[in-house]
Amino acid sequence: MYRSYLLKNQFWAKKGNEKTGNLNGEKTFIKHDSEIGGIYAILNTDKKGVKIIVGGEEFWFNNFDKLDTFLSRLKQREDDFMKILRRKNISQRLRTLEI
Repeated sequence: MYRSYLLKNQFWAKKGNEKTGNLNGEKTFIKHDSEIGGIYAILNTDKKGVKIIVGGEEFWFNNFDKLDTFLSRLKQREDDFMKILRRKNISQRLRTLEI
């Protein structure tokens, strides 16, 4: 179930996930964002959950609602950052106009 959820949220399966050589029962999914960087999701079939790694920090989820909230907060934080950059850029352009 987590696999389909991650695929719907633009995560991509890491090459080699299909191989049977994975002893831990883990499958890795990757999403790249221009502001946040790499977001890694590691599915663990033994523990029935997903580990999200963002910016060197690890978060464990075994609840879809908490996972969805976490990913939404990441997106919101990115949007806020972009708003600040756009506002700063527009402000600099307005200061250079000859009025």
